[in-house]
Amino acid sequence: MIVPLEILELILLKCDGKTLLAEANVSEKFKNTIEYLGKKTKLWEWCCKEDIPEEQLVEYLQTYEGYDAKEKWRHVYYNWGAWEQHDPHILSPKLCTNIEVRRISAIAVSNKYIAVGSEDGRLKVYTCNKELLFVHRIVAVKLSKLTFIGNQRLDDSHNFSICLVVAFNNGLSILSYDGLEKRQYDILDVISHSVFGKHVCIEKVGGRMTIVEINKSCSGGYNVKDVWFTRIYSPTCTTTYNMWNGKCTFLINDRLCTVCYKSPDITPMMEMTKGVPIKFHSPLMLDSSTTQILRDNVIINIYKNAEKSCRLSDAVIEDYVEIVILKPNKDFSIKMFNTWEIFSSNITSTFLYGNTLLFGTSCGSVYFYRLQNWKNFDMKNYTSKQIIGKHPIISMAVKETETERKFYVCSKFAVHEIVSWIPLAGSST
Repeated sequence: MIVPLEILELILLKCDGKTLLAEANVSEKFKNTIEYLGKKTKLWEWCCKEDIPEEQLVEYLQTYEGYDAKEKWRHVYYNWGAWEQHDPHILSPKLCTNIEVRRISAIAVSNKYIAVGSEDGRLKVYTCNKELLFVHRIVAVKLSKLTFIGNQRLDDSHNFSICLVVAFNNGLSILSYDGLEKRQYDILDVISHSVFGKHVCIEKVGGRMTIVEINKSCSGGYNVKDVWFTRIYSPTCTTTYNMWNGKCTFLINDRLCTVCYKSPDITPMMEMTKGVPIKFHSPLMLDSSTTQILRDNVIINIYKNAEKSCRLSDAVIEDYVEIVILKPNKDFSIKMFNTWEIFSSNITSTFLYGNTLLFGTSCGSVYFYRLQNWKNFDMKNYTSKQIIGKHPIISMAVKETETERKFYVCSKFAVHEIVSWIPLAGSST
């Protein structure tokens, strides 16, 4: 029976996104009709908001910033759906031979650029074609973390707009580059920081916590404006914290606190909202590499238990990962895994993007997880394992386009690129 086109359109408008992805492979007529509806209606926007968890959608929308509005939503749903429903086609790692940096310490990737920091304080920025754009010496010590700020741009007229937050021991720099001039704004006595969008939360010596907003100035540089600040007094201390989509979540000792820094009613000294105390099984350490808040609903605590008994000739070493899943009703649940049994190595790097979770290990391997929800998460059931080399993984980043995800994984000596192809609706893959 031939269904009139008008009836087919009405039927397809009532379908959910996963059904539309499947129907796009039925016939050319279905595929063309779905493409037409995607251009004429908010079909894919409806599907994204209905199916994709909000915390994942925030990241995808940042990735596709600058795309046509309706095309943006279509790409978001296609790519999320490909990773949600199918095993990703992860290719073997490829060494980025054009990226030449000695003793790598950090990496960051935007939609246009790749930034690589070194242990001697040098920063190199490349285009996504691996062409060296500029080199800059920030300080004479190790660069520990790099983060791009705002929408990085390189248009056809070769107009640059680059802004990076560069962290090093006891300080951070806000570096901007417009193609002609590099501008550097230093903030000293910094213990740690967290970045989301154009906001940065900074922990300074003495327990002062400050959230600042970074905006481009008329002169081509960037202005730093204080939005909120407080002071954490001893013996209370900040274990870890994370900026995410308008909210900064703090773990102070073992109690969660939050502040909504994008609230129109925020005042510079507004008190944090106190949440539930977390009962960790393993001791907390003041090190963001061992305790991390992912987004604002999950805490990962990595604990190394090394005991040496007079009865044993060797140390008994076990790594435990404690995953605390925070619930909206101020309750929480805990999952615990022995990572030495799973990986036979230590976790050295954690990276989360959309519905993909990565663990880098001390033996140079990366484990990929298709993260549908934390409730059913099992560290033993990883989607893919990629052997990068023999050296510990120190940093990971991602760049997504409409057809693929590229993960950049680096050790101290090299940067590797791992491509995962994304099957689009209507294709045979």
